[in-house]
Amino acid sequence: MALVIAFCYNCSMEKTSDTLLRDTTTLYIRAAGILDPIRLQVWESMGITFPQLRILFRVRSRPGIDVRGLASAFNISPSAVSQQVDKLVGRGLIRRSEDLEDRRHVCLELTDLGQQAVGEISRSTRSHIEAVLSRLSEEELADLHRLLSRVASAAGVEVDLGRR
Repeated sequence: MALVIAFCYNCSMEKTSDTLLRDTTTLYIRAAGILDPIRLQVWESMGITFPQLRILFRVRSRPGIDVRGLASAFNISPSAVSQQVDKLVGRGLIRRSEDLEDRRHVCLELTDLGQQAVGEISRSTRSHIEAVLSRLSEEELADLHRLLSRVASAAGVEVDLGRR
């Protein structure tokens, strides 16, 4: 009988654990979705599409990257990336320049206007999140910080909290 009880207890624990995982996943997705309206509003006001936004942020983090590097990073064709880069160049957000070591290689960099656009998107997003998080107590904020650090670590993401 003890074996049966232990088995049922384990089943109950698995069910509870599965439910907790599923519910936590749903909450995490919904919490991450808090950003969507503010980001969409900023992108739309700037006339930037999501693929263009991805390119802008990748070029910001890797100045000098080329179209082939972007295509590889996003797992899409170089021609698809090139079309979006052409639009961003046309809007003055990205500039192309020759690699001095290999003239066949074209480097991409953000222009001052591109830096401003990416900065505004980042500032708006950060401001919105800070407004939401400011409603938490200091203890809740510390708990969330600890848990998000664990989530990032579990995902293999290094987070640089360098102070600005």
